[in-house]
Amino acid sequence: MKRIKKKAIHYWQQPFLGIKHDLTEMSTTTKLLITSVLSSFAAIFQSAGGYAPGIGFLVSALTSFPIFLATIVSIRHGLLSYFVTMFLLLFIQPSELLIFSFTTGVLGLVLGVSFYKLNIRLWVVLSAGASLFMGIITILFIFRFPVLGSGVGTSIQFRSIVMIGMFSMLYAWIAAEACFFVLKRLAQTLPNKVIKQVSNKQD
Repeated sequence: MKRIKKKAIHYWQQPFLGIKHDLTEMSTTTKLLITSVLSSFAAIFQSAGGYAPGIGFLVSALTSFPIFLATIVSIRHGLLSYFVTMFLLLFIQPSELLIFSFTTGVLGLVLGVSFYKLNIRLWVVLSAGASLFMGIITILFIFRFPVLGSGVGTSIQFRSIVMIGMFSMLYAWIAAEACFFVLKRLAQTLPNKVIKQVSNKQD
């Protein structure tokens, strides 16, 4: 039992990111091109839920990844990608604009910034989960939009808040691990001048 507890503590205290980003050699034009492409993917993923209910909702869960990757380029480009995606959704699928603005888009931004600033796995997940929780609460209880489906009402209830909190932390944890996995794979495939692997402790 102590061994399991020790491993759990070690797991959450480990840095989420063993990768050093070195994008200074990339031109401004290249960064903008990458940002625009990622924004397009984010808009396509987010709008999938409106065009193809069912499997489309699974595809829309990928929306946070392009925003996360744009933020890895730089926090400024992450913010740019976030607003460009909002602009695209305004024309492609306006019904998804509210969901993106407060949930998947913010989650991608916070994950990217957290990988830069916080680094430790526990704080990354907590910050991402908290942002997702606040976004869902805002949509549900302020805008009265059933973002989680008909099973979760738009009236404030303690049970609903607890369930949303648990869901947000679990979702943020899975998303953070997935982002870390993708980033490690990119570090192995892209040129060293783009992403430099500086630690293999997570392997």
